[in-house]
Amino acid sequence: MACYAEGKVTNIYGNQKSAVMGEEEWTSRWEKRQIGFHRPTVDMDLVEHKEKFRKPNCRVFIPLCGKTVDIDFLVDEGHDVVGIEFSETAIKNFFYEHSIKYKRSQHPTAPYEIFKGTDKKIAIYKGDFFGINSAILGKFDAVWDRASFGSVHPSLQMKYADVMNDLVKSDGKYLLSTFNWKSSFSGPPFSISQDDIDTALGRYFNSVLLETYEVRGTALLKRTGAKSQLIHVNLLTRK
Repeated sequence: MACYAEGKVTNIYGNQKSAVMGEEEWTSRWEKRQIGFHRPTVDMDLVEHKEKFRKPNCRVFIPLCGKTVDIDFLVDEGHDVVGIEFSETAIKNFFYEHSIKYKRSQHPTAPYEIFKGTDKKIAIYKGDFFGINSAILGKFDAVWDRASFGSVHPSLQMKYADVMNDLVKSDGKYLLSTFNWKSSFSGPPFSISQDDIDTALGRYFNSVLLETYEVRGTALLKRTGAKSQLIHVNLLTRK
């Protein structure tokens, strides 16, 4: 999963004292319901900018998807949605909470289990984000990335971008929402600047900043010690 990091920090995920969040730690967070990052409503940035980043009836990829309700929203918009998530609890919770029947299978050549909706165009792959590629998942017309890029340690941002480069079609659109704040808080999640986006993802994509707005008074800010955070919404297209 994506939150591999280095060093000792105090972060927002409960009693964790290390920035290293491997498979066991991530699974434990979901089992203990320490999921303050999860939103029970559709992300407003997605609603606001959905027309800009995709065409009708396309394949949409959601990295590190958890049990986001954005999946069902995009499916109801007429799209075929594929997610990647390590926690089996998160995946099962998504299907249960949305009353969606699914079938479970093993990928024939790669170490991923596939949870596929029987009545809706949803497939969530259980496994390591950094091991996926287009041979496993295919190519995508669009990507919706809400803070997933910001969940990976800065040392892994280039590798994250390499994965996304492999998955996005030549005419694909990539909608990216990131957080930025000024604080001694080390993450995860990590504060992302426009330079971070340009350095990693900018090797493959042109970036247009669609929107920036300020947020105050959230639980995340209280824990990070920052007074406010900026949300940046970027539209990425192929170079």
